[in-house]
Amino acid sequence: MEQRLLSELVSQRGVTGVALLDGDGFVLFTEPLHDDSVETLGKAIALLDPKYSAGRVTLHGENGTIIVQELLGGKVLVLRCEVSSNLGRIRQKMDMTTSQLNALQP
Repeated sequence: MEQRLLSELVSQRGVTGVALLDGDGFVLFTEPLHDDSVETLGKAIALLDPKYSAGRVTLHGENGTIIVQELLGGKVLVLRCEVSSNLGRIRQKMDMTTSQLNALQP
C-alpha cells in the first residue's frame, strides 16, 4: 500500500523522487525504485532534528526543493521536486498522502 501511495506522489508533475523512512531513519520505500540518490537524500534528511520542525520542513536549493513531512509512528516522508514545480499543488497531494499513510499506522 505504501509503495502505491509513493507512486501516486512521484507521478505528480515536478516530483522527481520520494522516500519513506522509519523512525530510525532507515529507508523503507523509494520511488522510483532503486534510486540511490533518493535513498541517500532520505538518509541525510533523517539527520534533521525534529524539535526544530513543526511537522513539515521545506528546503529550497539551486537545483530543486526538498519537502520533509513527519508521519505518525516516527516515520518521515521525503519528496524531491524540480525548481520550477508547483509546490502548492504538490503540498495538497502530500497532505492527502500523509493522511492515508497515517491511517495505515496501528
